[in-house]
Amino acid sequence: MTPVALVVAFGSGVVSFLAPCTVPLLPAYVGVLSGSAAGVSVEQQTARLIRGSLLYVVGFTAVFVALGVAAGSLGQAVRQSGGPVQRIGGGLVLLLAAALLADARYGLLSRLAPTGDRGRSRLARSSSAFAPLLLGVVFGTAFTPCVGPFLGATLSLAASEGGAAQGGVLLAVYALGLGVPFVVASLAVSGSPALARRLNRLARPVAVVGAVLLLLLGGALVSGSYGHVAGVLARANPFSS
Repeated sequence: MTPVALVVAFGSGVVSFLAPCTVPLLPAYVGVLSGSAAGVSVEQQTARLIRGSLLYVVGFTAVFVALGVAAGSLGQAVRQSGGPVQRIGGGLVLLLAAALLADARYGLLSRLAPTGDRGRSRLARSSSAFAPLLLGVVFGTAFTPCVGPFLGATLSLAASEGGAAQGGVLLAVYALGLGVPFVVASLAVSGSPALARRLNRLARPVAVVGAVLLLLLGGALVSGSYGHVAGVLARANPFSS
């Protein structure tokens, strides 16, 4: 597994955090994850929010890692049969980049995400300590169309980089890139709900920049130059042995 793939996976997760189906819902998630019980101090609310946010991240990480293991296994099987995994994955990344550009212009992908709050309300009323974990699993399954371009690009890399273990690691790194800003932003939004609106203004320019980067990645995979570029960058790393 190349360091470039790890950087791409983490960066894809960070950019996915700014997707139209995540940032606008931050205030609602903060309410669900922290609870609203009477007589609870600010310190207790904050502790519940941190614990809930971490469980939420664990929930969607489990889903993404399972997808990564499946993609890595499939890619390994196709390679062993002589199939051009990198070029197929590169073509998929190019299609995803085009979809991301279309979403930045027309907002198509955000319409695929579930908008109903019935499930979230039920979880908010739940006294189960594992409700945030379930909410994370729901996000990892139901909201994948909205974060699809960057998730798909990471899955394509997982299929190209190695087997099941490598795929799982790459998607764990992707989930980390999505989870770290989520936890930090949740804590910030709990003190300033207007922050979500300010973050949401970054969604379109970040999507355009991300689409350009996906076009470069897809082109490198299709042309077969990805391995060469990754090798050059790895040798240029001053911390590499």
